[in-house]
Amino acid sequence: MQGVVSGFSSSKTDIGTAPTIIDFYKCVTSDHGYATESTQIQLINYNYTTPNENWEKKTFTACFGGGQSHGEWTGRKGDDLFFKVKAVNGNTSVGPTLTVSRVHMW
Repeated sequence: MQGVVSGFSSSKTDIGTAPTIIDFYKCVTSDHGYATESTQIQLINYNYTTPNENWEKKTFTACFGGGQSHGEWTGRKGDDLFFKVKAVNGNTSVGPTLTVSRVHMW
C-alpha cells in the first residue's frame, strides 16, 4: 500500500480458517515524526444481500520504525473479507497518508 488515507479499503479475500490475521511491515506516514505514529484497521465481512459485518478495530503501532504489526481477529473467517483503514495518526478524515511495504492477510 502506498500513500493511502483514512477510508482506504483492501481487496476482498477468502479466509477459510479462523482466526483472521493481518500483518503490516515497515509502515511510514506522510507526517513522519508525529509523536505516536499509528493506523487503525477494521476487518469487514462483505455481504452481497445484507449490510456488511464491521468487526472490531485494531490499532497498529509496531510497524512504524521498521517493525511488524500483527492484528488477530479470533473466530473470524469468511469468503469476502477485507480491511479498511479507519485512521492514520488518529486522523479519521483525509489527512496524513500511510505507506506499508508489505501486507499479509491470512
